Amino acid sequence: MHRRPRPRPDAPELAPLAPAEGAWVAAMLEAGTAGLGVESWNGHVATVVPVGNPAPYESIARIFHPVPWHHRDWDEDAAARLRAFGLVPEEQEDFRDALWPADRTLHAYGTTMWSQVAADRGTVFHAGAQWADLARADGNDSVSSTREARLEYGSPEQGQLSSPAMATLAEVLLGHTETPQDLVLGLWPGRGWMDGGSAKFGPGVFEATGGKASSVQMPPAFVPSTTRALRHGAGLLDVGDGFREYLLLADDGTRLRHPVWARAAHPLLPEAEPTEEQSPNLAWPRDRAWALASEIDFDSTLVAGSTELIRAICTHPGLEAAVVRPETDLTAFADTLNHRSPSP
Repeated sequence: MHRRPRPRPDAPELAPLAPAEGAWVAAMLEAGTAGLGVESWNGHVATVVPVGNPAPYESIARIFHPVPWHHRDWDEDAAARLRAFGLVPEEQEDFRDALWPADRTLHAYGTTMWSQVAADRGTVFHAGAQWADLARADGNDSVSSTREARLEYGSPEQGQLSSPAMATLAEVLLGHTETPQDLVLGLWPGRGWMDGGSAKFGPGVFEATGGKASSVQMPPAFVPSTTRALRHGAGLLDVGDGFREYLLLADDGTRLRHPVWARAAHPLLPEAEPTEEQSPNLAWPRDRAWALASEIDFDSTLVAGSTELIRAICTHPGLEAAVVRPETDLTAFADTLNHRSPSP
């Protein structure tokens, strides 16, 4: 029998909150939806972030999730060329002596902004831009640069803002509330790592377990009572008559700044990475000075707040953001400037 794995001491459990804490969010989204003249969620801003009708917030910012890029033949010359585009690698991987891939070169990886991709692909960056239209992706997961050979752009991540960008945004947000240490975070419960529904498998697991297993079920990220609630859908905030549910947690600002969630190590895989990165899908301070929403199917994060806050977000050099309105459509074919038609 294996000992029950113990949680990491540097990742304290956040206290779950009753759904009533977010009742105002559900009410605001319902009012915002009604204000658009529709009966249910339709991908417009007012159905995603709680702006209500009339809106309690002065303005809304759309923060565009960073675009990953990958260069397959990195050297000093490539570095100089890409610096002119503002591209600086965050990681490198050396395949020069590897049997795979076919292009045995030094690869570089980093992130950039949507506006950079628009300039490269000959499209227009604007507040209502949609990635597939702006990048001319045509259904592909990645697109090639028109200005640099062997440079590709990947799709921005949906449903979460990367940790570096979230840390930057958090500092701005926490400077615009009277209750920066009293926050509510909401997580969409459909991710397997939250309730123990995720698994690690493959040859690496077989080797790490000494041949004992080819796959292992990873421990959940939360204590048993919260895990049971997640599995049974109990104690969750219901938004849009079941369209979305969220686990609400109390935060002192730590997880807003660093949205890394720890889970216990698996007894057969003690060296396995026991953390998951996930920015909150909902967040607000106790004084409700602002509200944040990252819809799981969108590649941007919305923040509603004061004009001063939204200006600070949109002018921050570490963020790419633009002002949107409650009626701004963020669905796949809503980009009116880089428009493509739905498939027949």
